[in-house]
Amino acid sequence: MPGVYDELQPQIMIHFGVSPRANTFRIERSAHNRATRRADAHGLMPSARRIRADGADRIDTSLPAAAVAARLRASGVAAASSRSAGSYLCNFLYYHSLDWARRQPDPRLVLFVHVPHRDALNAEAFLRGGEETLRFVLACADAQQNLTSASGQAFARSETIFSAKDA
Repeated sequence: MPGVYDELQPQIMIHFGVSPRANTFRIERSAHNRATRRADAHGLMPSARRIRADGADRIDTSLPAAAVAARLRASGVAAASSRSAGSYLCNFLYYHSLDWARRQPDPRLVLFVHVPHRDALNAEAFLRGGEETLRFVLACADAQQNLTSASGQAFARSETIFSAKDA
């Protein structure tokens, strides 16, 4: 994935993954540098226990996960923040995305959202949840751009600026 990021140079990444255990939208705060010895859909196993041998144990998103979840709840979509994207493919992708983003010279926004299986929510709730997530992240990106332009410095964490009501 880092090669894809280097080529595309995304400013914002929002990943969605299905969690059979989730009954709400779960806004993930963190990815952990661990790989579970479990085969993927092609039968391939991770080659090591850590995603990056020299990487941080945990990387947190700079987006305010609790505020995203509050925004979704305010729009009528069941949501909660979560401290872990799991230990399988979702965590693997999120870790690589957050790691790549933090090594860039300018701020990049990355978020992972676990959604429940399609039987847990109706289509309208899925669409509203996706739309509200996107609106919130775009509002954070706009605020980040405005702050960077105004002060010449990017802000470190958007939690200090946004509440669910502001976004």
